[in-house]
Amino acid sequence: MKKITGYFTRIPFTIIISLMIISFFAGYIFSGEVVFSESENRYLAKRPEISLSGILSGSFMEQYELYIKERLPLRDGFIKLKALCGQAQFKNENNGIVCGKDGYLFERMIRVSEQLERNKAAINNYAKQTDRDMKVCIIPNSFEILTDKTPAGFENISEKKEIEDLYSGLSGLANVRTVDMYDTLKDHKDEYIYYHTDHHWTTLGAYYGYLKLCKEMGLTAVGMEELKDKELTVNDFYGTYYSKYKGANVKADTITYYDIEVDSYTAGENQYPTLYDEEKLKVYDKYAMFMHGNEGLGVVKAVRDDRQRKPELILFKDSYSNCLIPFLTYNYDSIYVVDLRYYSGKVLQLMEEYPDADILLMYNFMHFNEDNHFYRLVN
Repeated sequence: MKKITGYFTRIPFTIIISLMIISFFAGYIFSGEVVFSESENRYLAKRPEISLSGILSGSFMEQYELYIKERLPLRDGFIKLKALCGQAQFKNENNGIVCGKDGYLFERMIRVSEQLERNKAAINNYAKQTDRDMKVCIIPNSFEILTDKTPAGFENISEKKEIEDLYSGLSGLANVRTVDMYDTLKDHKDEYIYYHTDHHWTTLGAYYGYLKLCKEMGLTAVGMEELKDKELTVNDFYGTYYSKYKGANVKADTITYYDIEVDSYTAGENQYPTLYDEEKLKVYDKYAMFMHGNEGLGVVKAVRDDRQRKPELILFKDSYSNCLIPFLTYNYDSIYVVDLRYYSGKVLQLMEEYPDADILLMYNFMHFNEDNHFYRLVN
């Protein structure tokens, strides 16, 4: 009798497990091929191609396992569940993102990459190949500035020290001048200069950075009082850090931008009348509205008015600069925006084409630490 009773008590559990297996299998079959994850703001792993070498080396199975894992039905829900379970155990970290005070999220960065030294060398080599003056500006991340918002025991590398080391290595080059953003941002740390949920600085943080650039480059900055009537805001922005963290007690961000007119903006084969793609405000990655996302080469033409501007600027940048560029239209007639990740042209040839242009290389430290495209400066 006990045997029979035990048998029947196992049936519901067996049915539940079977239904789960069938549901997940159906999800894999009928969900379709998801190429890009909006909530994580990245491309997912592609289905690997079968090859004898891949099977023998084991790399095919590793890639296929990653492919299956990233196509898991209800993936976003499981990431959120994992974060909530961690918080229930008094853990404040999920997928390398740590929750600090006042709802701020920070990325853990305990060591610099091997790529950093190669990127430093690329800038040095570029500067030695030209007599053109160049400004170099590396922007620290939020955890370096908002130290009062990081959780107790939070340890990361010192970006300040790493940036100082970079600048020290460039100090012997007569045509390179560095722009230090650390003190400027530290002076405004109690203001909304970094997003809670995203790795970028806010437009206000970028404006303070713009003021510092103007001071170092001999430019007259546009005043905030002139911009106030152009101010627009967008609420409910959740950025790249939240995409990884997915936990509770996180504040949504507000994006501020300014309706600064331009004559035109050409990005690749497309021309736009404005620097903002407001359609992006309807999707998850709202920050992509600045400069219509990232393009290999973009050309900004300022409005034709009686304001005194310098002729040209060549700006090497990552997405951190996208919300700062509109301010620079008050200082330059033309801005040539180069993203080395997507630029396929010859940098030295571009420099020759615009021999009188100012040159600014401005990157966020994390991007500068990891990106492997700086070789294109001298390619």
